[in-house]
Amino acid sequence: MRLSTRRSGFTLIELLVVIAIIAVLIGLLLPAVQKVREAAARASCTNNLKQIGLALHGYHDTNGQLPYENTNLSDSVRCNWAAHVFPYIELPFTPSVVGPTTTIGGSTLPQPGIRNNAIGNTFVVKTYLCPSDGPTLSADGSVALGNYLAVNAPNTDQRDFWNTNTAGVFVYQCHNTVNVSISDPSAVVNAKGPAVRFASITDGLSNTLAVGERPAYPNTPGGGYCGAWVYSEIDSALGLPNTKQWCAAQDQLGRACPGGNQWFQPGSSDNPCDGNHFWSKHPGGGTWLFCDGSVHFLNYNIGTGLQAALATKAGREVIDASQLF
Repeated sequence: MRLSTRRSGFTLIELLVVIAIIAVLIGLLLPAVQKVREAAARASCTNNLKQIGLALHGYHDTNGQLPYENTNLSDSVRCNWAAHVFPYIELPFTPSVVGPTTTIGGSTLPQPGIRNNAIGNTFVVKTYLCPSDGPTLSADGSVALGNYLAVNAPNTDQRDFWNTNTAGVFVYQCHNTVNVSISDPSAVVNAKGPAVRFASITDGLSNTLAVGERPAYPNTPGGGYCGAWVYSEIDSALGLPNTKQWCAAQDQLGRACPGGNQWFQPGSSDNPCDGNHFWSKHPGGGTWLFCDGSVHFLNYNIGTGLQAALATKAGREVIDASQLF
C-alpha cells in the first residue's frame, strides 16, 4: 500500500488576512518611528545650537566682544559672523581683507571686511544644518545652505547702512549710527556699529535671543536661493520681526508675500514667502539659542510682545521665564 501526503497551501482569504494584519501593524508603528526620528533630529538640532553658543562665547572670550553680523557694507561672502566663529567649532579660518572702500552713488564708503579665505562658497557646515530642514546645497550647487540665523532687533534691516537701530545683539561693523549724509564720505568712514559685549546685554543673557532656526530655500521662484550661510541678512541673520522681503517677494503661486512685521510663526517649504521669517520643521515651534548658551524650544504661541522683548539686548522689558515654555 502506498501512502501519499498532500501539503495544503494558504487560501486567498488567509493571505489577505495576513496582509491586512501586517498593514495594521505598520500603520501603528509608523507614527512611533516618525516620533523617534523627529526626537533624534530635534536633539541633533539642539546640540548644533549649543555648539554655536560655545563658539560665540569662545569668540567673545578671545576678542572681548561678540562677532559683528557682517564686517562688510554689503553681503560679501564669508564676511559674516558664521564664517568668523569657525576657529571655535574646529573649522579652518584664514582671514583676508576685503575693501577697504567701495563707491556707491559717487561717494566713497568704508567696506573693510574680513573674509574667511580658508573655505569656499560650497563648504557644507554640518553644525549649521538641522537634520529636519532639508537640502545642504542650493539647487544649482553653487552655495552651501544653513538653517540657523543670528537674531536682529525688531524692525531692523542691517543691510540698510542708514538704519540706526542697533538694539539687537548682532549689528553691522559698517553701520551708520550717527545718521551722517552719504555726501560726506569723511563722516561715513567713522560710522561704525557698536561692539556688543556680554556686559552690554543688560536685559540678561538668559532673556536675550542670539540665534534662531529657519529652513533654507534652495530654489526660489526667481531662480535663486535663500539660506546660504556664507552671506548675510536673510541668509545668516534676520530681524525679529523682519520687515523686508529679501528671501522672496511672491509665493509659489505668484501672489505677493505679506509685508510689514513678519514674526516667528509656522511656515512651509513650498512657500518661499515663509523664508522671510523664523520658523522650523519641528512640530509646534522651533529651537533657539539664548545668549547665555542655553537652548530652548519655543512654541509659536509665545506672542509677538515676548518675541520683540527677547530680540533686544537692553530694552528693559520684564520677562517671566514661565512664558518661554
